[in-house]
Amino acid sequence: MRDQLATVMDAVSTDGVYGRQLLQLVMRLPLGVYPVFDRYRAAVAIDHGDWDDLQRCLERGLVEEAELVGVRDIVLAPLDRIDPPQTATPHHAVLFAAYEYQYQRAVGRYRHWAQRLFSFHTDAIWSRHDVAPGRHLRYRRLHDAVALSFGEAHGGRLPVAQTLARDAQNLGDPGEPMHEVAHDLEELVGFAMGIPRSAELTFSRRTASPIGPSPLGSWEAMTHLQPFYALLDDGSLEESARLTQQIAVRFGSPRSQLQSQSWRVAAELISGKSSVEAGLPALLAKAKNASPGLKTLPLLLLARSTREPQDFRNAEVVARAAGSVWAQVSALTWLVAVDPQPVSVRWLHRLLETTGWRRPILVPATITTDAALGLAAAGKRGISIVEVAALGDRANVTVEVAMRHIDDAEAPRPARVAAVEALGKLGTTHSREILHRVSRRTDDLGAVARRIVTSRTAGTTLSERELEVVDLARHGLTNRAIAEHLSLSPHTIARHLSNARVKLGASNRAEAAAKLEGMKV
Repeated sequence: MRDQLATVMDAVSTDGVYGRQLLQLVMRLPLGVYPVFDRYRAAVAIDHGDWDDLQRCLERGLVEEAELVGVRDIVLAPLDRIDPPQTATPHHAVLFAAYEYQYQRAVGRYRHWAQRLFSFHTDAIWSRHDVAPGRHLRYRRLHDAVALSFGEAHGGRLPVAQTLARDAQNLGDPGEPMHEVAHDLEELVGFAMGIPRSAELTFSRRTASPIGPSPLGSWEAMTHLQPFYALLDDGSLEESARLTQQIAVRFGSPRSQLQSQSWRVAAELISGKSSVEAGLPALLAKAKNASPGLKTLPLLLLARSTREPQDFRNAEVVARAAGSVWAQVSALTWLVAVDPQPVSVRWLHRLLETTGWRRPILVPATITTDAALGLAAAGKRGISIVEVAALGDRANVTVEVAMRHIDDAEAPRPARVAAVEALGKLGTTHSREILHRVSRRTDDLGAVARRIVTSRTAGTTLSERELEVVDLARHGLTNRAIAEHLSLSPHTIARHLSNARVKLGASNRAEAAAKLEGMKV
């Protein structure tokens, strides 16, 4: 049994295909019987935040201390630390950097670290009896791809992150928990790029199973996924924030507690609670002297609460220092919507075009569409602006942004084509009239419009207002709530819904919303 266990144990990467089942077995193995068990038990103690058991392992002198103590000190480090422990051992330096950058949310440094992994190699695994070389080498390929995917998702280009996550699902051993992480990341990154979700998320189910990752492994994966959970309305953010906060409290780690508390506050603000009810003032007090990466989300939440341009500028500056592109995009989207200054307009347009973001995090759809309109009004042109406007489900804004691109002969051709296609997907009366007008042109835009007109003869023919009302009804708003949102009377809303049901051939508002959503897809 000892020999068989040694083939699946790896004290460098403790989350294997057997998950917590194996780790819980190791925690019961006696010390002093077999060096591999001793080393693995010490590593598992870190994965569970069992500092008492780790201390027992170290006091008996049965394990080499430097690596274990270094990781322990990173997990328990104060909020303001920004550098990993010093070491002369190359593989220790790589390991420490990974933990340190995650715990301080130094996104830019983490991304650069992940890029270097593909050229890093160490011979240490051949001299360590507690590392199964085959298992470790297979896991390394999987780990490196997922690590870089996270780095690109948070601080780089979303299309690159999605491709890496897709490739990672074919690496490592069958049944790896990291496969579910990669699967969910691929889906979530695609959604952030504006692609409709095509599959259910699976990592949360794996976390709850006996073969799920360790508490530390669960915390690490979920904190990487949490920004994307904020885009969903299925409770993923609330559940992950609750779980990661429980783990952080158990570990006694100041930096992990601050991160988890930040997302819990974010979830409660999204649900409609006030900043005081959500605990934002206490969060800001804790984050005051933290490293830039740890301050980024609290400052963004403060700005979201006050909606003051200067607060968004402060959040963007800190996000840039941390290399957190997703937070930069979010802060700049808010800024362009509420105070479209030339610098903010220029940087948001550049980031949208180069990174692939289409659904900014912690930004309501109405604000996102306002930002798209602000970019177009400021003279910016690009596919990203058209696609952001189209995702906002505000027909009048989509038409306005599309027309600015179509009528601008200097706009890039792909952006003008995207504008015509956006009008085709919209399917309103006004957009159809514009398409028919564009289809009479003799240029390539006319050809695109003619193709769309001939292929979409059975459209909705809804007016912009009817489309807007049905979409708000799709999100669960009552007639009175829709009326307040659009500054109309409930009677007018009822009339728009009735007209829309007739045009769509729907018997009720729910069926009308479902049919409209199907046409968009």
